[in-house]
Amino acid sequence: MAEVDPYAPCPCGSGQKFKWCCQKVEVFATKAERLQAGGQLELALQALDEGLRKHPDNAWLLVRKALALVQGERSAEARPVLERIVQAQPAHAGAHALLTRVLLETEGPAPAAAQLQRGLAAVPREQWPPLAYMAQLVGTLLGRIGDFPPAIKHLELAEAILPDDRMLASSVEMIERDPTVAPWLKDRDAPSPPPADLDEPALGRFRAALEQAEAGLWARAATAFEALTAEGIAGADRNLGFCKLWMVDEAGAVAALRRHVARLGETEEAVDIEALCQLVALAGPDDLVEHVQLIWPLRDREALLATLKGRKDVLDEGRAPIDPNDPESFEVDELALLDRPVAPSGTTGHVGEIPRIVGRVLVGHEIAVLDAHDDGRLDALTDRFRELAGATIPPAHPKTKVVGKVARADLALQSEWVPPEGIDEATSRRLNLEEQRRIVQEIWPKTPMPFLNGRTPEQAAAAGDARVPLRAALRILEFGGGRPLEPDLLGPVRQRLGVAPEPEVDPETVDIARLHLSRLDRVPADRLDDDRLVALYQRAREASIIGAMERAANELVRRPTLLARGDVERFAVYADLANLAMVRGDTEAAFEWVRRGRRDEPGADRPRNASRWDLLEVRLRARSEGPESWVPHLAAAIERFSEDETHREVLFSSLMEMGLIQFLPDPDRRGRLLLDSRALQALLAEYGPRVTTASGTLGVSATKGDIWTPGGPSGAGGGAIWTPGSGAPPAATPGEGEGDKPRLIIPGR
Repeated sequence: MAEVDPYAPCPCGSGQKFKWCCQKVEVFATKAERLQAGGQLELALQALDEGLRKHPDNAWLLVRKALALVQGERSAEARPVLERIVQAQPAHAGAHALLTRVLLETEGPAPAAAQLQRGLAAVPREQWPPLAYMAQLVGTLLGRIGDFPPAIKHLELAEAILPDDRMLASSVEMIERDPTVAPWLKDRDAPSPPPADLDEPALGRFRAALEQAEAGLWARAATAFEALTAEGIAGADRNLGFCKLWMVDEAGAVAALRRHVARLGETEEAVDIEALCQLVALAGPDDLVEHVQLIWPLRDREALLATLKGRKDVLDEGRAPIDPNDPESFEVDELALLDRPVAPSGTTGHVGEIPRIVGRVLVGHEIAVLDAHDDGRLDALTDRFRELAGATIPPAHPKTKVVGKVARADLALQSEWVPPEGIDEATSRRLNLEEQRRIVQEIWPKTPMPFLNGRTPEQAAAAGDARVPLRAALRILEFGGGRPLEPDLLGPVRQRLGVAPEPEVDPETVDIARLHLSRLDRVPADRLDDDRLVALYQRAREASIIGAMERAANELVRRPTLLARGDVERFAVYADLANLAMVRGDTEAAFEWVRRGRRDEPGADRPRNASRWDLLEVRLRARSEGPESWVPHLAAAIERFSEDETHREVLFSSLMEMGLIQFLPDPDRRGRLLLDSRALQALLAEYGPRVTTASGTLGVSATKGDIWTPGGPSGAGGGAIWTPGSGAPPAATPGEGEGDKPRLIIPGR
């Protein structure tokens, strides 16, 4: 009996009815499917090959074979099979989608994005949904490795094809709400319209290229814009640059965008595009420094460890895997080599007195490894280690292993240092600020930069031929990785380089919705009318432009009648101000914002928002106090709100955001999730009983152990990174996925 309805769409993806397409090979396909389901991959492949000998170009059998190879972790073997399909049937959506996935697994996002473009160009639009899922996959991976502009565009493309998929919109929002993502990387740059003076034929070609770009056919659009660029048509280079950027062609994008910048002169648009170029440009060979490991066989492990651990200019960092990216890597003793002895406990002097890490020694059972960067100091560091190691290693030349490369300028701006033990929070903040000032004002101006053709900012400023790149670089410094630099840090640098601060945006004419994200912090919030002020707060909040959001929130608080209008939520404004104060380490101001928010809230709103204020205060306490202080407050909140339907969702989402509960897959039922509350239970067991709640207990959800499935709301996943509106505390450091892309270095952090 046939297993596929003869009049159903053919499973090969051709779009034809099964009866007139692949019914003749059903016996081979179903046999292979049964064998594969039984774990017999090789026999399944043999069954498919038997069918292909009789029907060599059958798409169903070829797709089945490619899928079997992919599922058997043999993606490289699947590629020629899929290429054979798309050569014979160029409009085969399923084959294009699977080929995109194979290239993503075997070669990376750039080849996968190029293949996706080929598929979109060949497949009719009504058959794009399989390609939408590949666009989502490519976009997700690009986001994980920090390639944000093409990540956003791929996710937007998937959302346009599948508009009802809420997860796609959420993925874009996660990038936009990440305060560590620079505004130039997440501004939704649109292609330029055609110039007004174009003749009719050129105008038609320009508009056709725009339509292709807006439809997601960036490769086709790039070809058209490249032809228009060759004719010298204004705006074509800009559009070509963005199409190439969205196709993950950074080199081509930067070349085109910088040609456009050269035509603009010293304008604000030129500065913003140059800033984007500096952030996405790949470092050239001369701009990279090798991260190396010099490896010696060990003669006497214990003697080497004793020598190293006995020195004050060596810091014992404990045991760690020799390769952090390999889960099966063996562990070694890790010791940091310092440029001076560790500062005595309680030292509160100048930052110049604090030791910095210049390299590391990894001591295994049979080898000793010097781990450092070959930036001109490696020979001296090697000599130092040889002298320390003495007879514990042989005198022979070590084996050299290159483990990676880092941009020379980035390395110069990084600071890894060892502050004294026992210093208080205020001293730590002071020392961090001093270190940041040292790097910004002393190191950065004297560091050769690739965007200045290897010159230092001081040299470029003296030459007077790089004002746009210097303005852009200073703006990136001001951004500070999401935490804007202290206002006085860049003033002396700007004065020395002769570069004034960026101009203020006119508050009377600004269109907040169209203004580049990087310019929101140049809008004087205190001189905006009410509608523009609300728009500024909302847009800065959605994109986590911290400086602009804080200024707008402060101004909203100064206009209580505007808050009463309800255009923005009063609680969100005060919660944002409290969280931002905590980011700066101003604990007193953070709790003062909570007190002011409670005090100024209308009486009618207080019962509804009681849980939000209490849990906001708990989260702030968790950032500034030990668990013995804040966990009792959390226990009281759980007791107070866990049985109240009105407040249970707030409680649940707060616990998720704090990482105290999380979803885990049910090991017994596929597709079902359980809620793991063990982290919460451990804290409550250790610290919760120090207070007695009104009922004399900690409540059901506070005492129920192990893993439980919630009876209340299902909630959404939280995270360790605070984004405006979540109320969760900000993350201390950026997250994963920098890959081999250039990183945005935050001076002194």
